[in-house]
Parts: sequence; structure tokens; C-alpha cells
Amino acid sequence: MSASRDDRGAATAEFAMIMPALVLLIALIAGAGTIGLSQLRAHDAARAAAREAARGEPENDIRREARERAGTGAVVEIRHEGGYTAVEVSVPLPESLHPIRDSVAATATARTEGIR
Repeated sequence: MSASRDDRGAATAEFAMIMPALVLLIALIAGAGTIGLSQLRAHDAARAAAREAARGEPENDIRREARERAGTGAVVEIRHEGGYTAVEVSVPLPESLHPIRDSVAATATARTEGIR
């Protein structure tokens, strides 16, 4: 007489053991994607604002252009240094990512034709 093994429920138990790792992996991928997309938005906003500065647009227009591209809550800093204008754009990250990082930033510099 051979003893029969009952394997019912084994797949469920194995899945239950792997599930936390899968959830963590998905959360890490989503977090990295959010940080990456925010960084791209910050770079795009800084470049667009630097183009505005290169044309000699007023600072209000430069800030508006950067905020339109970076989104709500973006912080824009403009520095004029010897014929060049540097624009730094900081984009806040969602609160769920604050243990990792609060924000991402990008800087772009352009030669300024004239400051109004």
C-alpha cells in the first residue's frame, strides 16, 4: 500500500510566499518610473525657460514657461551671470516617495540677448 500525497493548496501557499516580493517589485518599478518622468519634466521645463531667456524675454515669461511645462508646485530659480542666464527647475515628487527623495531638479543655461 502506498501513501498518497495530497498536493491541494500547494500552489496557493507558494503564491502567498512570493506575493510580498512581487508587490515590492511593482512598487519599486512604479517609484522609479515616477522619479524618471519627473526628472524629464524638470529638464524639459529648464530647457524651455532657457530658450525664453535666450530671446531676452522678461523673467515673468521665463517663470511662466517653466511652470507650464514642469507642473504644479514647481520651483523656478533664475540667475543672470555675465551674459548668460541659468534656469533651475525643481519638481516635487509625490509624498509616497519622500523617504527616498523630496524633489528632482534640472538646470539649463543660455546666452542672453538682452535683459528687459
